[in-house]
Amino acid sequence: MWSAAAAVTCAAVGLSGSIAANATTTKAAPAAQAATNPVGDKNKFIPYPRLDSANIVTAFTVAATGVTPTTSTTFTGSARRGRVFVNDGTGWADLTTVFGGYLYDITLAPSPSTALSVVPGGGALTSLSSSGIPVGRVRVTVRRADGAILFSDCSVSTTSGTSALPLTSSRCSAPTRL
Repeated sequence: MWSAAAAVTCAAVGLSGSIAANATTTKAAPAAQAATNPVGDKNKFIPYPRLDSANIVTAFTVAATGVTPTTSTTFTGSARRGRVFVNDGTGWADLTTVFGGYLYDITLAPSPSTALSVVPGGGALTSLSSSGIPVGRVRVTVRRADGAILFSDCSVSTTSGTSALPLTSSRCSAPTRL
């Protein structure tokens, strides 16, 4: 049947020679599809990982007139199966204990900053949140299973401008509900 249909099609369209010879006369098998459900449980939902990334200033110099970034690091966040992880370039930090509960989504961004406090002679900031620009802290925002959206600011630098990596959950602020 297939070969007859191919011959009729080639003749009707006017195909001849090598083009007609290359016309397929066999039916191709469909492409294989990856399994999306566990075997034996067709109704179980598999959450796909939520991913995000942000470039955060991790090293800077402090002068009396301002803060100058010198190094930045790309942080990558992943939320899957109730847990959240952040990769700081040195490894993955599990931040699930900071927020508690079953976590679905994650977003990373530089933490906001207030106006620069005058630093006599430079050297060190009074706090990372008063640098005048977003440096030294990554804001991790998550969504819990109960619908709550929470964020925490995690320090990734010291007030003198040196990197404080690797990231640990102990350097994150208490979660705040949005």
